[in-house]
Amino acid sequence: MGEQVKATIRGIVWKGWLLLATLLVCSYRTGNPAQPSPALLALYKKASRLFHLPNPTDATDSLAMTAYQQLIAQHNKTGEVPDTMLFYAHKNLGILLDVQTSYAAAIKAYLQAQRIKQQHPQWSDSLLYEIAEHAGSAYYHLNNFDSASYFLHQAEALAQRFPHIPEKERLYNDLGVLYYENGNYLQSRNYFTQALDIINKRPPKDATWVVNIENNMAAASYKLGQYQQAITIYKTICSQKVFTSQIFLNLGLAYKAMGNYAEALKWFHQVNTTTLPRVFNELAHTHLLLQHPDSTGYYLQQFARSTSPNKAPPNSMYTGMYYLYRGYWQIDQRQYNDALKSLQQAIIVFSGHFNNPNVQANPVQFTGAFTSYRLFDALFKKAATFEAIYKATHTETWLQAALQTYSSAITLLRFIEKSYDTDEAKLFLKNNSQQVYQNAVTVCLQLHALHPNKGYAQQAFVMAERNKASVMYSGITQKGFRKLAGIDPALLQQERNIKYNLARLSIRNDQTQDSAALVSLANEKAGYEIQLAQVQHALEQNSLYYQLKYQETYPRPDSLQQYLGRNQAVISFYATGNTLHLFVITRSRFQQAGIDSFASLQQAITYWLTALQHPENGRRFKGAPWGQQLYQRLVKPLQALTGDATEWIIIPDNILYYLPFESLPREAGGADAPPLLETTEISYQFSTRFIVAQAARKHSLNTSLQTLAFAPFAQAGKPFPHPEYTFMQQLPASAQEIAHLPGLSFTNQQATKEKFLQHLQQYPVIHLATHAIADTGNSAASFIAFYPQTGERTQDALYLEELYGLNMEKTQLMIISACETGHGQLVNSEGVLSLTRGFAYAGCASMVNSLWKADDNSTAAILHQFHIYLQKGYTKSKALRQAKLDYLHSNALYKTPDYWAHLILTGDNQPLVKAVTWYWWLLVIGALVAVVLGMSWLKRRKKST
Repeated sequence: MGEQVKATIRGIVWKGWLLLATLLVCSYRTGNPAQPSPALLALYKKASRLFHLPNPTDATDSLAMTAYQQLIAQHNKTGEVPDTMLFYAHKNLGILLDVQTSYAAAIKAYLQAQRIKQQHPQWSDSLLYEIAEHAGSAYYHLNNFDSASYFLHQAEALAQRFPHIPEKERLYNDLGVLYYENGNYLQSRNYFTQALDIINKRPPKDATWVVNIENNMAAASYKLGQYQQAITIYKTICSQKVFTSQIFLNLGLAYKAMGNYAEALKWFHQVNTTTLPRVFNELAHTHLLLQHPDSTGYYLQQFARSTSPNKAPPNSMYTGMYYLYRGYWQIDQRQYNDALKSLQQAIIVFSGHFNNPNVQANPVQFTGAFTSYRLFDALFKKAATFEAIYKATHTETWLQAALQTYSSAITLLRFIEKSYDTDEAKLFLKNNSQQVYQNAVTVCLQLHALHPNKGYAQQAFVMAERNKASVMYSGITQKGFRKLAGIDPALLQQERNIKYNLARLSIRNDQTQDSAALVSLANEKAGYEIQLAQVQHALEQNSLYYQLKYQETYPRPDSLQQYLGRNQAVISFYATGNTLHLFVITRSRFQQAGIDSFASLQQAITYWLTALQHPENGRRFKGAPWGQQLYQRLVKPLQALTGDATEWIIIPDNILYYLPFESLPREAGGADAPPLLETTEISYQFSTRFIVAQAARKHSLNTSLQTLAFAPFAQAGKPFPHPEYTFMQQLPASAQEIAHLPGLSFTNQQATKEKFLQHLQQYPVIHLATHAIADTGNSAASFIAFYPQTGERTQDALYLEELYGLNMEKTQLMIISACETGHGQLVNSEGVLSLTRGFAYAGCASMVNSLWKADDNSTAAILHQFHIYLQKGYTKSKALRQAKLDYLHSNALYKTPDYWAHLILTGDNQPLVKAVTWYWWLLVIGALVAVVLGMSWLKRRKKST
C-alpha cells in the first residue's frame, strides 16, 4: 500500500506552502541576538530556490540538501541563524531526505523542526501540520506504526483546527493506508474516498495521484470481499500505465482471494520482481493453494535471495509474510516444529514490540500492533499447528500451548474490535474471526475431558461469552463512560450529531436507486465516519476513559451465581462445528454438556420455526413431529441439567436466536404434549455480562405503572411512503391492546413518530402496537411504522440505525407487539441485528418483542393481561408467562404455540411495581379490626359512665 505514496511525494510536497513560508520568514522575530550574515542569507535563499523549483531533479534536490546542511552546520557552530530560517531548513531537509527514502534521517530533521516550533508558542500551530504529516508517513515506511499513528492523527487534529491547510488528500491517503494495515478496511476506504473527493474538487487533477488513491481504494474493496469491484477498478487504471507492477500485483491478489489461482498467477508473473520482490511471496502462496509444494519452496527461496544481504529492513512486513507463508508450507509438509519457528518469526515481525523466539511464548500487549490482522493470522495458525502436533502425538503440553496461543489471538481480537470506530467495521471483524473462538472452546473442552476438576469447562464458558454481543455491550458501556468528569460536552454533542446524520444517510441510501446519487451518499457517509473517528480519538485523550474503554472483564460461572435466585438457571449455548455446547449455571452449581449432530438439530428447529411462523386459522398446527424431536434432543437434556430450577434465562447462539423455547414440548406425548410454558418461566439475554450490568442498574419500584402507548393503525389501514411496503393493514385489536393503560396513549392520526420522540424519555414503559419490517439482508432498512402524517418515509418510520442514537436509559420496558421486531440479520455470536437490539443499544433495560407476524387478536389479549400482572408487581417474565397461560386456558379458539409463542422477553427481569403481599394486607386488616374494637370499647365505656 505504501509504494505509491513514495512515488508521488515528489509531485506534491512543494505545492501550497511557498507563500506561507515566505510570510513567516519575513514576519516572525525570534529573539536571536545576531542577524544572519549576507553569506548565510544567500545560502538560505539558494536552498529555498532549489527546493521550490517547479520541476526538481535529483541533482537540484542534492544541491538544496547540501545548502540546508551547510546552514544547519553553521548554526551549530556559531548560533547566528534565526530560528525561522532554521525551522524551514530542518523541515525542508527532512522532505528531501524523505524523497530519497532516507526515512530515519528525515524523521530526525522533522523532530528538530518540531522542537524549534515548540520553543516559540507565539508561532501558529499550523506550522506543525506538515511536520506531523511527513513524520507519520516516514514512520510508516519504517514499519513503526504506533509512531506513525501518533503523528498522522496529530496532523489530522491540526487539519481540523486549520481547515484551509492544503494537501489534505495526502494526509487522508496516509491515514487510509494506516487503517488498511490495521485491518479496518471500511475506515481505510473512507479515507481514500475523502482523499479522492478533495482531488476531484480541485482541478487540474494530478492523474498519477488519482491512480494511486484509486488503487488503494480497490485494495480495500477486495479485502472487504468485493472482488469484482476491485478488479474492475484495477483493469480501468491499468490502461494509464502508472504503477503497473503494483496494479498487476493487486489484480493477482484479488483473483487469489476469489479462488481463481490460474488468473492470479497470470498477473503475478507480469510483476517486475526487481522493484516488487514481495510478489515471490504471493507466487509461493498461490502455488501452495494449488498444492504445488515444490513451486512454493522455489518462490520462497527467491524472495529470501531478493532480500539478502540487507536489501530489505529485517522487520519488513513482507519479510513477515515470507515467514508466515513459509510456516504454511512447512505445515503442509508436516514439518510442524520448523513451522512453529517460522510462525514465531512472523509474530515477532508483525507485533512490533514482541521479540521472544521461544515458540511457547506469545505477545500479551498489543498497543501499537497496527499490522494486527496479519499478527492474528500468524497467532491463529500457530495455535492450529500446536493442535495438529497434539493430534499426532497425544502429548498434552501441545494442547496447553494451543490454548495459550488461542487466548493471545482472542485478546488481540478484542483489542482490535475496541479500536475500530464504527459498529459496521466491528461486525465485519466478528464475521471473519469466529473460528478462533470456536477452536479455543473446543480445546478447552478437550482439556476438560482430561482434567474434569481443573476449571477448563469454566474457561470454555468464558471464552464463548467473550464474543457474545460484544459490539453492543461495548457500545452501551462506552455511553456510560462518556459521563466521566472531564469529557467535553461539545464532543458528545458532536458525536450525537454525527451518528444522527449517519443514520439519516443510511435511510437515504436505502431509498436511492440512482448510481450517481449513491456515489455522492457514499462520499458523504465516508466524511461523517471520519469525523466520528476524530471524535473518538479526542475522547480517548481522557486517560480514564481510555482505560475503561480497553479494560476487559468477563463474569465467570462462580461470580454469576451471586446474581441468581434459588429457582433460576442461566443456560448459555455455543455452537462449534457440528456440536452445540450447553453451559448451565444455577445458584449452587455449574454444568457443561454437548449435543452432537447440531446440523440435524438445526434442521428440526428450522421446520419447527416454519410451522410457528405460518399460523392459519382453522388449520392444524404442523410442527408436532419436530417438537417431539426437539423435546428429546434439546428440552430433556436441559431439564436434566437445570434440575429444580423453574426460571430459565437463556443466552442463545446461532439459529437458537430465533427459537422461543417456551413453545417446545415439556414432555413426550405427541401432538398433545403440553408446552414448556406450563412449567417454566423463560426470558432471554444477550450475554452474561448484561446480567451483571443490570444487577447493578438499580431502579426504584413504582406504586403504579405509567405507560406511553401507540396504535397508529387501529382504525384503518393506510398508504405508507415506502417503495415496497406501500400499505399498512389495519390492526383492529391494537386499540384494545393499549386500552385503559395508565399514562399517555396515542391512536390513529395522533400516533406519530414526532409524538414518540417527544415523550419517549418521560415514561418507564413504552408500548408500540403497530407494524414493523425486519430486513434480514440489510438491517439498516428495518423500521417501525407510525401514522403516515407527513408522507415522508424518514418522518413516518423509525429506522433501526436511528435507535442507536436515542437515549432511552429511563425506559425500563419496551413492548413492541409489531410483527418481526425480533428478526433481522444474524451475525456470529453478536446476535440478530433486530429492532429489539436497537432499543437495547439505546439503553432500554428490557424488551418484549414479536418473533413473527402473529394473530392480532391473540397478541392483544396476551399483552392486555401482561399489563395487569405487571401492575400487580410480578417480574416481567412471570407476568408474560401468566398472560400466555391465561390465553391458553381461556375460551380462545386457537391455542397452538404459533398464536402465543411469538412474544418473548429479553433483558432485565425485575418487577416494575412494588407488590403488595398478603402479610401487608393482614397487617392492614388487623389494624382495622383493632381500631373497630377500640372504638366499640370506648363507646361501651362512655355508656357505662
